[in-house]
Amino acid sequence: MPAVQIYQYFTTMIDGRSVVGGSLSEARSITLGDGEVYDQTFKIAASGIVKIFDVSENEALGDADFIWLEADRDVLIQFTAGAGGASEAYDVKELAGSGTAGQMGPAIVLGSDLGHKSDGSVDLFDGTEDVIGEVWAKNEDSTETARVRIVVAT
Repeated sequence: MPAVQIYQYFTTMIDGRSVVGGSLSEARSITLGDGEVYDQTFKIAASGIVKIFDVSENEALGDADFIWLEADRDVLIQFTAGAGGASEAYDVKELAGSGTAGQMGPAIVLGSDLGHKSDGSVDLFDGTEDVIGEVWAKNEDSTETARVRIVVAT
């Protein structure tokens, strides 16, 4: 079965104290169920909004095991769970770009396509599980085009 290998690492120095996490030599592995992949880069006009993934248009990827998003400009990413259903749920994250055209910033990485619809109560974590069916991107820059790359694999 195919798998995605991810190397995650960070380091920082704060007040003379080194804080380090992850590994550059040891990969984390995510097993893919079907060996299907969707890899696309979108150019999004200043302040524009684009749907960058729709499971109804990519049915082979309906049970994603891996989602990778990166951008060269700051963008908002909206994950829509239960897309098209009676009770859609939205999770919006800010994806920081590098600020330099064509040079991607840090990625958002998900190890599944599952989201949870909260029941509205804080700290209970007892919402209903549903699949992320759509991913939207909004360019936060009012003058520059953003490049957003999404990779979805199963």
